[in-house]
Amino acid sequence: MKLFDETENKYYELVARLLQNGKSFNKKELYRLIENRLSGEPDFDVTDTIFADKEGEEILFSHSDDEYTPIISIDFPIRNGVVEQHAAKSLLEDEYIAHFLAEETIRKLEMATHHVNMEWTVRDIKRKNIFSFGAKESKKQYEYAISIIARAIRENKAIKYDNIRPNVFEYRGESVFPVKIEFSIVNDQFRVCAYDKKQDRFIKMNMETLENITLIDDVTNENLSVEYEEYLKNNTKTLVLDVEPVSHVIERCFRIFSYFDRNARYDKEENKYRLEISYLNADEGEIVKDVLSLGGYVTVIEPKQLQKKVYKRIVAARDRYA
Repeated sequence: MKLFDETENKYYELVARLLQNGKSFNKKELYRLIENRLSGEPDFDVTDTIFADKEGEEILFSHSDDEYTPIISIDFPIRNGVVEQHAAKSLLEDEYIAHFLAEETIRKLEMATHHVNMEWTVRDIKRKNIFSFGAKESKKQYEYAISIIARAIRENKAIKYDNIRPNVFEYRGESVFPVKIEFSIVNDQFRVCAYDKKQDRFIKMNMETLENITLIDDVTNENLSVEYEEYLKNNTKTLVLDVEPVSHVIERCFRIFSYFDRNARYDKEENKYRLEISYLNADEGEIVKDVLSLGGYVTVIEPKQLQKKVYKRIVAARDRYA
């Protein structure tokens, strides 16, 4: 048996931990560690060799007054198994790696895994029905933005930013307290959920439109994660639409409501799509405009309040152009 070949010896991890810990322990603590950390029956011949208590026979631990103390102090390198090596190398095939790791880190990962032979990669899995021009195709990298926002969430701090979509909206020098970062698989977009103190409400923003993000010293003592979940529970409504099965209308529906959580199913008997969209109270005005833009191809089923708003807008338009 090779005593310190971690692929052949179950004592390697235990000994490495004890040496790196640097603390003394007695025989009772040793047997408890062996019982808790090692699988199978302990090999006492090996144990007595590693943890020798006779003077001159100590290899790694000295023994005095029923205390074992590390003789050497050393940092053990991380040793990855085959599965871990494959997992590390598969990161290089990930389409979003540049959004999370710096270029220098990616180069180090390439060097550390160049010898690993992969039987398959994540690129062998084809994902369908994802909108084009999303995060994986974007020339804009989010690694810096994500790191700043993640730090703000961790330290309960605010960020300052510009949020610009040409010809649609332009906000400069705004500040919010980020709560979490979401990723929409269908839209292929990262979104930031945050508390806007000025508006006294929670908002969502696409990271694609955020620029000049900086961490500022404003700190909150509120538990925003808990408050955000409560806010969603109390302020979320579900829009239910029946949509005619016309291809360009369905595509337009998904594009218009791409920034909302949604669910769609096809009813064969009715020959219609039923689209359910979750939205916040503050977004109801935009929702009404979006529904009206779809014309007679859609019918609002729920909620009744929004159904009435759409109806009144249609009647007002009819009367205006009568």
